Amino acid sequence: MALDRSTAGRSELARSVADICLKDDSGLNEREVQLIFDILYRLINGVEMRVRRDLAQRLASREDVPRDLIVTLANDQIDVAYPVLVGSTLLQDEDLIAITQDKAVSHHIAITLREYVSIAVSDALIDTDNVEVIDSLVRNPAAELSEPTMARLVEMSRDKPPLRRPLLQRPDISPDLAWRMHQWVGDALKKFIDEKYPGGIDQIGDEIDDAVRDAMSAGRATPPPDRSELVADIENSGGISVEILIQTLRDQDVELFEALFARLADIDLLAMPMIVYDPGGEPFAIACKACNVSTRNFEELHRLLAASLSGDSDEESPEFQTIRSFYERLDGNVARRVLNEWRRAPGSAWQVSP
Repeated sequence: MALDRSTAGRSELARSVADICLKDDSGLNEREVQLIFDILYRLINGVEMRVRRDLAQRLASREDVPRDLIVTLANDQIDVAYPVLVGSTLLQDEDLIAITQDKAVSHHIAITLREYVSIAVSDALIDTDNVEVIDSLVRNPAAELSEPTMARLVEMSRDKPPLRRPLLQRPDISPDLAWRMHQWVGDALKKFIDEKYPGGIDQIGDEIDDAVRDAMSAGRATPPPDRSELVADIENSGGISVEILIQTLRDQDVELFEALFARLADIDLLAMPMIVYDPGGEPFAIACKACNVSTRNFEELHRLLAASLSGDSDEESPEFQTIRSFYERLDGNVARRVLNEWRRAPGSAWQVSP
């Protein structure tokens, strides 16, 4: 058989060597086994796929195989590579990462099914930006994901719905990241988050809570002017509408706007500077969303407020685009729950000590 240089001859030689020498009761010592592996390595590229597939299945669970042979099989066609990619512990991170860069999706998915996937390999798989690959990875509880990577996946789930459920079902997702997803998942997953993380409204986003607290610390120490009579007149003459709020800002009567918006949102007037004038705009966006303000009207209110604060109301600026995107993604039910929390805060909590 060794004299037969054809593919069929080499295939038969490889198969016969494997049959005779790789059995548990072959009686070969360690050096002889390594010689057999060396023969197989030299033959592997010239044998039929069915023989390579059989070899891969035999060698995937062994730990005495030369790494070069395992790496060669792992880079073969998926029918050959699959058992090695899934089961061989001899493949190192560098081997697996190289395969994520050079091979097709089928190879990537096989890697996601391993009994252990390191952070480095997980990151490489996520970098493929293939939903099918990432979904399979996230469903593997043995896939290790760093905190920054988990946050990245949560953000990806905004535009990739298949990732949402497996992400929320992972035991290593933090409550704050789960509650961040509450803004864009469907009703069934909202209920799942509510039940698994009760009281999670406090964790809807540290950046929002911090923004409100920072704004509170910069608030005014003196009570705002009393505009209650004018507010009552407006209420009695047709009610407080978004159109009136917009016109009030166009008239540059910011104090009246604060009083009207406080009444519309049913929140302490002392809280208004902290909500309305936060630099990031998230607290104001939450209050508007809770009051069912349309995206178009919110954009106009935000633009007028920005103009009153800094004179800059560029709708093409990155800051404006960010808050617009935030508002579009923000879930109305979540916004109303946050606003209810703010309403329950005692009035003294909104005041700033002299």
